[in-house]
Amino acid sequence: MAERDFRSLHADAARSEGDGSVTLRFQGRGLTRGSAAVGRVVVEERFLRPLPGWLWFGSILLAGWGLLTANGWLTAYAVLLLPVMASLLWFPGEPPALVFACFMQWAQASSALLYSNAYGMPLSRQVEYGGADLVTATALSLTGLLVLALGMRVGLWHRPGHVAERAVAESRQLDPGRIFAWYLGAFVFFAFLNRIRMAIPGLAQPLGALATLKWVLVFLLAHSVLTQRRRYVLLAAVAFLEFAIGILGFFSEFKNIFFLLLVALPAAPFLFRGWRLASMALLAAGVLVLGVVWTAIKQDYRDFLNQGTGEQVVLAPVPERVMRLAQLLSALNSESIREGLEQLVLRVSYVSFFALTLDHVPDAIPFERGKLWWESIEHILMPRLFFPDKPPIHDSDRVNYYSGVQVAGAERGTSISLGYMTESYVDFGPVGMFAPIFLLGAFYGFIYRFFAWRYRLTLLGIAMGTSILIFGAYAIETSNIKLVGGNMMSLLVMGAFAKVAGPWFWRLLCRPGPAREAAGKQRSAERKLNGRR
Repeated sequence: MAERDFRSLHADAARSEGDGSVTLRFQGRGLTRGSAAVGRVVVEERFLRPLPGWLWFGSILLAGWGLLTANGWLTAYAVLLLPVMASLLWFPGEPPALVFACFMQWAQASSALLYSNAYGMPLSRQVEYGGADLVTATALSLTGLLVLALGMRVGLWHRPGHVAERAVAESRQLDPGRIFAWYLGAFVFFAFLNRIRMAIPGLAQPLGALATLKWVLVFLLAHSVLTQRRRYVLLAAVAFLEFAIGILGFFSEFKNIFFLLLVALPAAPFLFRGWRLASMALLAAGVLVLGVVWTAIKQDYRDFLNQGTGEQVVLAPVPERVMRLAQLLSALNSESIREGLEQLVLRVSYVSFFALTLDHVPDAIPFERGKLWWESIEHILMPRLFFPDKPPIHDSDRVNYYSGVQVAGAERGTSISLGYMTESYVDFGPVGMFAPIFLLGAFYGFIYRFFAWRYRLTLLGIAMGTSILIFGAYAIETSNIKLVGGNMMSLLVMGAFAKVAGPWFWRLLCRPGPAREAAGKQRSAERKLNGRR
């Protein structure tokens, strides 16, 4: 590459990054896949990305307030974790999928803490949930989140330049109408596929991973609509359909569309302008309100859905479900809303099992020295399709054994997990537990890096990585077997799809002219590179 080309790229990168936190390293081998630029620009960033001063100032003020609460140092620690995790993982112009995963787990680790502060009660006085061990469990969980974020950041090392710019340019090639049509087809197809998945347990994981494609389409639709600032009605139609189907089901799957939109909105341009910022704030507030309302009515609603059988099944027809929902919503009052909020806090909080396990391990049961994490590796190495006799996963059995309390299990159609933080403690104790958590974070970072930064179609790769992580990495209560197995399967299935069918899939979603033009530029750049060789 000519010297002037390097200078031009340096100037472009300086304009695009613009925060003084980057340097450039040029690798002369190969072509930046998915662009017409020759050579490869890698942005070497500071480990902590600078955040606005007002954000740090506000966080320090809140941490100071936290010191005055009933759980002073622990509250201050929890508050300061938020900007630290954002500084580690948020890259402007890209979807904050990993930030979202960490923040959701932060809410689960700190809900009991904030709830106790609201009533001016120290966590150590919550005897029914673990007492003094609840303080230790909360501190270990929050520290585990910091270690998880550090692992993610290591997995994201050597970020390429111009990722956000390439994503926006590719988003302008997309045709929202085509994406919407393919989404409708995927909606019907994967609903049918879900029946096969339930009927053939050996195919459950790979088919579930393949269903990620539906969310890839939703992300691409959201990004293209927000970037091009047109066809908003299509995005609204998808949001309404996903919400309606989710609210009529047994589980709270209606939240999935809102989670994806919360991550897609910051990735599109013009986030901090006018109604776009207001819409994001309203969306976040709406998710909280829906969570409270759902928690207030879900027990009565689920009892109606399963017709008193106690199983996780839907036996009522759709019209009756709609009528029952309307009845439950009309019966809500301020008291039921308050109870719903308290139940939501208790449901979201996931440190009580950790606290009970601290009281039980190692006093009654010794540390397992890696047994639980090895089982998660074994689970990957023995796919049920080829090992049909592999025993099923019963998360509740682990809870009963290691926490010393009895919870409902498979006999009642439910499954309750210890959570991967607690399982890491059971394996390696209060210090060694952070090693597998760090490696898990690095695995998550690798997934995003593999798709978003290394795939030649940048926006399609971002959509794939984001769709995997926002549903596969946000829950602190998930067991290590499901986390590792589910995300590994998604990586393999979506990686194979990207390799085999990614370019064809992309062309289906683009307007014909821009798609052909981009492909022509790609071929022209490759010919120039081959000629120089």
